[in-house]
Amino acid sequence: MRTHRWRAIVAFGLVLWGLTGCSMQAPYMRGWQPLERITNRWQGGSLRPVKLSPDEAAVVEELGTPDEIRFFRNASTREAVYEWIYKEPEQLVWFNAGQRVEYVAVDTSTSKLTAAERNTVRSKAVTGGFLAGAIGGLAAGFLLLSEDIGLKD
Repeated sequence: MRTHRWRAIVAFGLVLWGLTGCSMQAPYMRGWQPLERITNRWQGGSLRPVKLSPDEAAVVEELGTPDEIRFFRNASTREAVYEWIYKEPEQLVWFNAGQRVEYVAVDTSTSKLTAAERNTVRSKAVTGGFLAGAIGGLAAGFLLLSEDIGLKD
């Protein structure tokens, strides 16, 4: 009985640990609160210096902690892109996979799949749904009508 309980606790812990990695917040963000009016945008937290890349650490040293941070995906590579927003002085700093960039094409979709991959998955899911419905309908018809069409003695 104890072994079963121990395994359940370990499994639950692994699930929780896995879910924490699914957050859109960067690993260096602590205590940031989401803004309700803008998705994937946080304010009012602190940064863990040990988790910052060299470029991010240099910006923190120069400008301090940003007022807000927003998450995007790189439009072509789907890497994480963070926009650091400073209100005073009004300045935006962009980081693509931890490296400071002056320009990056971003996508507000947080999916790691490209638009083409999302469309492929969607079309295959729709096709699979229609196919499953058709096969299920045929099977139900055969089950219901099997005596009428002479399949059962």
